[in-house]
Amino acid sequence: MENNNSFNIRSILEKEKLNGKNFLDWQRNLQIVLMQEEKEYVLEEAMPEAAGDGVTQAALNRWIDSNKDVKCLMLATMSADLQKTFIDSDAFTIINELKNMFQDLAQVEIFETHRQILETKLKKGVPVSPHVLKMIGLIENMSRLDQRFSQEMVVNTILHSLHSGHDQFKLNYNMNSLDKTLIELHGMLKTAEKALKSDKQDVLMVCGGKFKKSGKKRNAKKGGKKASPTKQTGGTKSEKMKVSQPTSESECFYCKKKGHWKRD
Repeated sequence: MENNNSFNIRSILEKEKLNGKNFLDWQRNLQIVLMQEEKEYVLEEAMPEAAGDGVTQAALNRWIDSNKDVKCLMLATMSADLQKTFIDSDAFTIINELKNMFQDLAQVEIFETHRQILETKLKKGVPVSPHVLKMIGLIENMSRLDQRFSQEMVVNTILHSLHSGHDQFKLNYNMNSLDKTLIELHGMLKTAEKALKSDKQDVLMVCGGKFKKSGKKRNAKKGGKKASPTKQTGGTKSEKMKVSQPTSESECFYCKKKGHWKRD
């Protein structure tokens, strides 16, 4: 039974051989296997050259056997080019050389993934579901690279990536101190998106009414500016019918003399 369990766990290393790009995943799986087999010490400390200084001959023999077993496991689960490179090295040397070889590649991947997380923003009109799933994938990739974020940081990062249309959702989420998993947050955002679309339709109906009114104004303006009655006719109707009344100093229309006009 123990051998069967060991074989099943070792199979996780056979799914994808070490090729340089997957070093961190391969290393993690290797640690899991050695933890189950209680041989992880082989990679944590260099093997003594001889018995002594607290190391018995029996312990040294066990170390030698474990080193050989782990070395074969490592070589069997890496690409042919890497096998040729490390065929003559012990397990402790192999793991440290691999770290030196691929650590820079891991740092580049960490930097690139972190950049994508910071720059990925949801644009208006774009569905929220694919965006959230992309953000979750990037964050999970950071965990795979041993760069883990707290749950609060992950949620805040996703919320900050949303456009201003989701401001009310973000405010409600923070005000109510909600503590949701990423899957639950994903579902809540999809529900909020449906409500947001419904609100937009109502606003458009109101805006449509205003638009029609403003459209009439534009049509009137387009037909030409209507002249005021005064400028077009020289005065209003009441102004046209108004007649100046004569005074005592007014000139007589018949005799051309002044002074004999009187008011009633």
